[in-house]
Amino acid sequence: MQYRDLGRTGIRVSVIGFGGWAIGGTAEASGTPLGWGQTFDDESLAAIRRARELGVTFFDTADSYGFGRSESLLGIVLSRHRHEVVIATKVGVLRTAGGELRKNFSKQHIFHAVDGSLKRLRTDYIDLYQVHNPTIDELARGEVQDAMDRLQDAGKIRFWGVSVSTPEEGVEVIRRGWAHALQVLYNALNQAPARELFPLAKEKGYGVIARVPLASGLLTGKFRIDSLFPADDVRQNFLTPRRLQEALERVDEAKSIIGGASRNLAEGALKFVLANDAIATTIPGARSPRQVEMNVAAAEGSMPADVIEKLRARLGDYNFYQRHGIRL
Repeated sequence: MQYRDLGRTGIRVSVIGFGGWAIGGTAEASGTPLGWGQTFDDESLAAIRRARELGVTFFDTADSYGFGRSESLLGIVLSRHRHEVVIATKVGVLRTAGGELRKNFSKQHIFHAVDGSLKRLRTDYIDLYQVHNPTIDELARGEVQDAMDRLQDAGKIRFWGVSVSTPEEGVEVIRRGWAHALQVLYNALNQAPARELFPLAKEKGYGVIARVPLASGLLTGKFRIDSLFPADDVRQNFLTPRRLQEALERVDEAKSIIGGASRNLAEGALKFVLANDAIATTIPGARSPRQVEMNVAAAEGSMPADVIEKLRARLGDYNFYQRHGIRL
């Protein structure tokens, strides 16, 4: 495993982290699936333990992943090794008593939510507390900043970050001097953050967490034009047959460029993400020890520079998610 600094926080993190969305299992709100399908807690716990054994120190989740389930599972394993790991979670997405999905970035909600996360994670502090995909207008109200300052003063969080939906939002966060870290969608099919956001983040000392590095599974190479997603899989919300066909054309191109430079497409895709030194860590999801092992393998060595450059040149102008107005 390799390790990098998370911006100027003084925290070192494994370059391959553990994305905790998938282990949240099935979840829905407002009649829409928000999880990645059925999971089994014993297998999820084994995946978390395997990640730790292989040197993963950065674990990312959210209180909305399984609406507490992901945090609880991480807490069971990580509480025994608390000072050896870095825990990041998120706040702001909730499900009402009526089953509707809502966002709430008020101080009152943040103060309430952090205590729930601490309890489920079985810890008395969170290393990185992230605002879960707010708009710039929501951040500009000042409640978030005040809440995070108070939580730092109380010792409940060490640092805070913003999970942004677009690179432009990330640039605005940095320009206004908010937070200490940014989480942003970045992969071989979605390279927009590398143009302006990453250089600025590096200049200003922001820690960058790259999420969705395998493009929602597209860059594993396992999908075909006729692939169908289960009713409880969040991908059915946005990977329609037309969009899937469009994306797979780019996946095939990525596959042809990577060729034999990596053991498989997924490993090559993760190595591509890590080739950008503005990124501290990336957080592929994992639901089993085997998936963890495959993810961690990408931390070994690097891909040839000419392959990286070809991926940047031939796929860099294509942003699948923003092209379709998808906010993940």
